[in-house]
This record gives sequence, C-alpha cells and structure tokens, in this order.
Amino acid sequence: MSDPKTTPAATGEHDVLGHVDSPPTLLIVFVAILVLFAATVGISSSGMFGKYTLFVQLGIGSIQASLVGCYFMHLRHGDRVVILTALASIFWMGILFVLFMSDYMTRHRVIG
Repeated sequence: MSDPKTTPAATGEHDVLGHVDSPPTLLIVFVAILVLFAATVGISSSGMFGKYTLFVQLGIGSIQASLVGCYFMHLRHGDRVVILTALASIFWMGILFVLFMSDYMTRHRVIG
C-alpha cells in the first residue's frame, strides 16, 4: 500500500501524465516544422545561397530533427539511456555527414 504523503519522485515511481505537452504547444511546433520545410523548398528552388545551399538546408534539417526529437519523441523528459542513445545516433550521423561532405567537396565537375 502506498503512503499518500509521499511524492512519486521520492518513491521512485514515474508520473506518466506529468510530461505530456499541451496540444497548443505541439501545434506550434508542428507549424514551425512546416514553415522550416517551406523554407527548405523555397531555398532549393530559388538557389539564393549558391554553392552554400546544401549547408543551409542541412542546418534547417538539423533544426527540424531537434524539434521532432524534443517535442514529439519526448527526449526533453527522457531518462539518461534514451538521451545517450539519441546523442550517439546524432554523433554517428555527424560522422556520415563529414564523410559525405568530404567526398562531395573533392569531386570535380566533368563537363561534356
């Protein structure tokens, strides 16, 4: 039987409903992700950044991924193992992006 005077944090129990984001917050985050998506499409079609377009799009994609991870995957309230797993995957993706960019930047355009 549980003691009504103890808090869930003191007993080690987790309050599942305590970490639910409000629907307006989730809607704002969703709209922000859609705006960033529209910015990515606009940058891609306009070519306003020239040869730096890829870097800008990767930056926007990173912001979108962090919003999804923080709000929709609830990494803000996750335990240490879940956060460590997410950080390990981000580190691995960083390695892949560095390898991809080193290959992309060292290729020469062949015309004709």
